Amino acid sequence: MKKLFFGLTAFILLVIGGIYGILFTSAGNSYVASIIENKVNEGQKDVSMKVDNFKLTMNDVLFKATIDDNSTINVEGALNIFAQTVDLKYDVNVANLSKLENLTKQKLNGSFSTNGIVKGDSKQAVVKGVSKIASSNTNYDIQLKDFNPSNILFTMKDAKIEELLYMVNQPIYAKGMLNIDANIKNADIENLDGIITTTVSKGILNAKAINKELKEEPKLPIIFNSKSVSNLVGNEINSNINFDSTIAKLDVKKANVNIKTSVIKSDYKVFVKDLAKLETLINQKLNGSFSTNGDVIVDNGVITVNGNSDIFASDTKYEAKISNSKPEYVNLTVNKAKIENLLNLVNQPNYANGLLNIDAKIKNADINNLDGKVLTTILEGKVNNNVVNKSFEQNLKEAVTFKGDIVTDLVKTQAISKINLDTSLTNVDMTKAVYDISKGEFTSDYTVDVPDLSKLKDITQQKMRGKAKIEGNIKQATDLLSVDGKSELFGGKIDFNLLNDNFKAKIDGVEIKDLTHMLYYPEIFTSKSNIDVDYNLATKIGKVGGNLINGQFIKNEYSDLINAFAQFDLTKEIYKKVEIKSDMKKDIINTIVDMTSEHTTIKVPASTLNSAKNTINALVQAKILKYEFDTKISGNLSNPKVNIDKKAFLNNTKAGQKIKKKTDELKNKIQEKIGDKFKLDQLFNEAPKQEKKKASREEIAAAFKEMFGN
Repeated sequence: MKKLFFGLTAFILLVIGGIYGILFTSAGNSYVASIIENKVNEGQKDVSMKVDNFKLTMNDVLFKATIDDNSTINVEGALNIFAQTVDLKYDVNVANLSKLENLTKQKLNGSFSTNGIVKGDSKQAVVKGVSKIASSNTNYDIQLKDFNPSNILFTMKDAKIEELLYMVNQPIYAKGMLNIDANIKNADIENLDGIITTTVSKGILNAKAINKELKEEPKLPIIFNSKSVSNLVGNEINSNINFDSTIAKLDVKKANVNIKTSVIKSDYKVFVKDLAKLETLINQKLNGSFSTNGDVIVDNGVITVNGNSDIFASDTKYEAKISNSKPEYVNLTVNKAKIENLLNLVNQPNYANGLLNIDAKIKNADINNLDGKVLTTILEGKVNNNVVNKSFEQNLKEAVTFKGDIVTDLVKTQAISKINLDTSLTNVDMTKAVYDISKGEFTSDYTVDVPDLSKLKDITQQKMRGKAKIEGNIKQATDLLSVDGKSELFGGKIDFNLLNDNFKAKIDGVEIKDLTHMLYYPEIFTSKSNIDVDYNLATKIGKVGGNLINGQFIKNEYSDLINAFAQFDLTKEIYKKVEIKSDMKKDIINTIVDMTSEHTTIKVPASTLNSAKNTINALVQAKILKYEFDTKISGNLSNPKVNIDKKAFLNNTKAGQKIKKKTDELKNKIQEKIGDKFKLDQLFNEAPKQEKKKASREEIAAAFKEMFGN
């Protein structure tokens, strides 16, 4: 028993002696210093720490180390391990934090320095010091109880925000001065008691850091200031926040953070002063202002929001849930939003006025798995004619009103809508309009019903009558616009296709007489058409070509004149095939026509129609039986002037030759009577000029009938 007692005593003394030899002797200090060096330098490539001096005794400690010859860590003072008392001074100066990533486990930048004292024992101690972090004047005073912080006094004055962001390896989103004043009387996480005041002054957002596409900073910087006051009570933090900038203002009356449950509850009120100043941040020109307020709850990664807004001068209510950064559901009600305010917000001219109602219930707002329904109603819509006329070079005079209903089902990545838009000009229906969000693609059928074509005059600048209905399909994607359509008009069919700027149409079996009647053009010809149109909307250049089948002239001024001169009824001729070719360039349409019947050949080698001025200038070359003559047609399309070359007609017809013979005989008889003193040609040439009244068509026809009979 004695041997065991002495053996244990010897072992304990040996252990104590070993500890003493390791900790408190020169050799032991050197050994501990090498352990510290190896631990710090382990895995480091860019940094090397060296312990210059380490001395640990029963009563004091001295530690001096350098990092890469430009950073130092100095600790010196009284340290009694057995009594657990300490009275130390420390001075830390790190020139390059980035080299300590292996120790900090986070990428840091810049420098850091602090110095102060640690004094007390295991029951109660104090850590007090100062720092120049981020060029600030920082002071801290931390009371420790049982090595746990109890009271904390912390002040940071004029810390540079840009240096703090750089230190934690973040882009320099902003510049400004940060001030923090914390007075925490009890730092026990279950029994917090204290107040923290934080202010930001002279803040300026760095637009180029936020928007990488900016080449230079905006001329007018976005300035902001903020203040928050947080009260620590129990295990909760209650904050009041005020953020004010040249763009928007945020007020939070009570933001509650439960440290134990990590649940955040807060109210909010946002007033956006000037959306135009957001352009440099979002690459989108916006206008106007709006406000919104509500409540938000954050609970373990789940965010729920309920709020109201006056956006677009509306009464808007919304609620949403976001789980793990993905939207879960969204409910939105927009009541009486003003269309003119919406257009102004997205930087569009005030094309129209009206009201917009939206009722959206989205059960699943995941963009890849949508599920919900959106009802949209347009009320009291009215086009602003002055703005539309100026923007699109139109000449709207009559009021254009509209209303509409849109029912949209959200299914996975698609928004599938049924659209009905009624206007005072036309009605548009789309039974299945599909927008695929994942592809950025829009497809839809459509029906356009125009019950009264006369109401389109302001838009088309063409007087029309009747009605029309067009059905077709639309497809729009990146760099693609495709529209096709068909219509049954005037006993025939019209099919067309628009591919980006290229428009092609085929007109088959349309009755020309009915078409010219619809356009208020002179009804001079009847036939079935077989026409192809190829036109580019961007260049406004195109071609029209085709045939008119089994055509006949309708009784008109031209046919009456031909009948009067040649005693030939042009309306009885049948033109099995009339060839037409037109070149279009903006408002000018140049056309040539070639038509042949049993007894006639009619050609139009040159015809120019100005659609903007509604005028025509055409030359018609005709051969009827064995007679050839030209006709010029000019003036307004609604009532053009028709002039036949009567001189050529008189020279090439028996009737014309007979008139000429009788005129010459009469001239000779008069010359004999007056003698040689006067020359008939001179007499008529020198006589005072009098305005001659142009013979009418009826007078010419009557003269021919009187001379030659029926």
